[in-house]
Amino acid sequence: MKISLQWLQEFVDLEETPQQLAEDLTMAGLEVEGIAEVDGDTIFEIGVTPNRPDWLSHLGVSRELAALYGREVRVPEIGVKEGDLPVEAMSSVEIENPDACPRYSARVISGVKLGPAPEKVRLRLEALGVRSINNVVDATNYVMLELGQPLHAFDYHRLRENRIVVRKAIAGEVMNTLDGQKRDLDAGDLLICDGLGPVALAGVMGGENSEVEDDTADLLLESACFDPVTIRKTSKRLGLSTEASYRFERGTDPSATTIAVNRLARLINEWAGGRVCSGVLDIHPRDEGERKVRFRPARINSLLGTEIKVDAMKSILAGLDLGPRKGKGGWWTVSVPGYRRDIVREEDVVEEVARIYGYQNVPVTMPVGRTVPVRPPEQRELILRVKSLLEADGFFETISYSYVSRPELDALGLTGGPEPVKILNPISEEMSVMRVSLLPGLLNSAQFNVSRRVEEIRLYEIGRVFLPCNACNIAEERIRVSGVMAGTRRPKTWYGESEKADFFDVKGVVENLLRGLGINDISFSEVEMPYLQAGQGAWAMVDNQPVGPVGTLNPDTGERYGIKGWSGCFELDLHRFQDEAMKITPYKAIPKFPEVLRDLALIVPPMVKAGEIEKTAMGTGGNLRAVNVFDEYRGKGVPAGHRSLAFALHFQSPERTLTDEEVDRDMAGILKVLKKKFGVELR
Repeated sequence: MKISLQWLQEFVDLEETPQQLAEDLTMAGLEVEGIAEVDGDTIFEIGVTPNRPDWLSHLGVSRELAALYGREVRVPEIGVKEGDLPVEAMSSVEIENPDACPRYSARVISGVKLGPAPEKVRLRLEALGVRSINNVVDATNYVMLELGQPLHAFDYHRLRENRIVVRKAIAGEVMNTLDGQKRDLDAGDLLICDGLGPVALAGVMGGENSEVEDDTADLLLESACFDPVTIRKTSKRLGLSTEASYRFERGTDPSATTIAVNRLARLINEWAGGRVCSGVLDIHPRDEGERKVRFRPARINSLLGTEIKVDAMKSILAGLDLGPRKGKGGWWTVSVPGYRRDIVREEDVVEEVARIYGYQNVPVTMPVGRTVPVRPPEQRELILRVKSLLEADGFFETISYSYVSRPELDALGLTGGPEPVKILNPISEEMSVMRVSLLPGLLNSAQFNVSRRVEEIRLYEIGRVFLPCNACNIAEERIRVSGVMAGTRRPKTWYGESEKADFFDVKGVVENLLRGLGINDISFSEVEMPYLQAGQGAWAMVDNQPVGPVGTLNPDTGERYGIKGWSGCFELDLHRFQDEAMKITPYKAIPKFPEVLRDLALIVPPMVKAGEIEKTAMGTGGNLRAVNVFDEYRGKGVPAGHRSLAFALHFQSPERTLTDEEVDRDMAGILKVLKKKFGVELR
């Protein structure tokens, strides 16, 4: 909002520079975002918080400055020269919904002559970003900026039956607003009506059928107080925000309606002539009464950590027009004016004292108390370890929304079971269901990077998924770690060509992760997933229990997200291996004796997996400490459908150096077991 320094000086004496005023207002909570010079005036651009609608006027800001500097506020002249004709003879006001309109004040003025407003007024409005229209409309805008009360002027003779009725809309009603738009009304909208139908959308915008035109001579002036929630709902539903709705949504002072309408009548009388009917039509079915809030000076000092004297607090609160009075038992009471809708409890009074006393004057002290070291929860500790391991492997963390689109889950084949949990009020169709997997968010992040020519992708996310449960009313939440990778195993360099990545790269990432967590009983079992390429998907297993899928994305899925070439992914349930990962790893001494390495080449039948051979070999006992496959061959010398697998076997004893005879004996025992179980042959 824009505020004029010259206008402020009409309300309060100011000697400070604009820069000093801006600093002091900002420190008091009314942030000055900019200062500009316009036609010899200084204009402040201020940011008003939603709880302080009283700052949306020059009088409101003047009150703040007067409190800060201990000065008096001069209020505008509101006295009106009235004619003999009573306003009751000209019109009437009826409020059908007092909850939505607690007060409505109106005056009638006849014989006005429309024309331009005084030059000083036009220049002042334009400096504040308000277009000058004519002396009547300019007067309504002028008083709104001056006092903070939105106002409206109706053409008196265009009000059928010359009366006002405030009521809720009837579903299906329509009206044309001043912007020329046809508005379909809802039963929750509040209307200003004449004797036959709507003439204004209350608190938002007037109607075309009661607009002040060039030949208008008689006016009905409106000054009302409306329920903020009602106005906000209408404004948001229609996508129609105005200076009036902006103020009414935040709340206006019910006691200021008569002051504002009198001020408006005075200015129109000065600028456009005419005769003001005597009296004000002031309807307020409910009297809000005086609001009082109790506070304790000792509590103020306790919360602020200050030693402000009671007399100083009393002076501050009196300067804010809160009228502090001493009660019993250390309690005091303030009387809250209608324009201070934000003061409702003791802590609000504490804030007022702190603002005017100066936050910069509140001492800065360190909190005192015992600090007890607390070990983080195991799951949190596990998550930190997982992050560290993946980032050491070249992955970057992403964070995505927990909401995804149903078609995206369908495309990945993730909706074969119960229906995903639906969002009752989704932001958009792209965020209509809770995610059952982290992969959609990761793939969208990958697509974002690919579209910006990032070729090497290593992304991971740790987050919750929401698995639907038919037997219960709420979703089952699980924490998973998921990753997506694409690109090459090794980029091209001066010393070598690039290498294409494949299934074993993403499998290796999962193995490194699990082994880094201290888990050694790792295996993989083939699995088919809709989003994985056939024959290149597997369950990662810990202690023979599946913890999640890993594999190569099928080409269709990759292309859907703009990924060219190979891409892989994994998704693991943390809770499935949390216990294993959090076990304390026992200490093992470094072996004192050398190991013996032997190679074993086998002709393997078609359905036998290398992992099964490794696991069986390790289970034979003896001095075998490790086994791993290092070569695969199909071709000449190998029967059709079979393959040759070469394994490296590591033998070692913690007690002595092994002899060749001992190793030969172990090798023979291993080969005997493998032949019997899998039908392999020595190559």
